[in-house]
Amino acid sequence: MTVEARFRINKGNFTLDVDLSLPGRGVTALLGPSGCGKTTLLRAIAGLERCRDGFMKVGATTWQDDGRYIPPHRRSLGYVFQEASLFTHL
Repeated sequence: MTVEARFRINKGNFTLDVDLSLPGRGVTALLGPSGCGKTTLLRAIAGLERCRDGFMKVGATTWQDDGRYIPPHRRSLGYVFQEASLFTHL
């Protein structure tokens, strides 16, 4: 089961252009300098960033494209935040 994605996210002074195909097995590392878009890419895969221009597929299931968006809680993946900022009071 591969992960395929092709999309663009414009953040004002930063544009993330993604065109990737990841294997469904093994370990994949995401490396790059600070500010290059690693976290934005992971947030998009998790569904926390909307990719309005393009698509994302996991296996035969399209997670998002022009007409479809599977919300984060319906995606079969886990996301561990770098900083515990989900609840401001904690």
